[in-house]
Amino acid sequence: MAETRVIFYRLEEPDRVEGIARLLLRRGRLTPRVAVHAPDEDTLARLDARLWTIHPESFLAHGIARADDPAWNAMQPILLVQDPALAGDASVLVNAGLEIPPRADRFEAVVDFVDAWDERLLAAARERFRAYRALGLAPTFQA
Repeated sequence: MAETRVIFYRLEEPDRVEGIARLLLRRGRLTPRVAVHAPDEDTLARLDARLWTIHPESFLAHGIARADDPAWNAMQPILLVQDPALAGDASVLVNAGLEIPPRADRFEAVVDFVDAWDERLLAAARERFRAYRALGLAPTFQA
């Protein structure tokens, strides 16, 4: 398997869920199959709600991972997961959390974020950048 690409994006919105939803809309989901790692139930629920309302005339097709139904998970173009192990064959993992998701190196690409408007969040992004490097990955930054 090829090395996992790690791409950091600067979020323009001071709301990570909003920034992720806009990125998914703008990038056409980035790839045919994307998993979004939500670190907790609140983030999962906020992502789910926002993807239903991101566009005034439509929504971004997505589903919340089901631990007991891998076939259902595989049908979702955007799969919201708390456990990346449920992501099946998704090739891109979008990180909605402030830590590196478990098993991040099994994906072709990981999308992470720099939240520059808050010093604590900026420090957390710098720490993740260093941690990806420590895993032998070479993170890059996209404006």
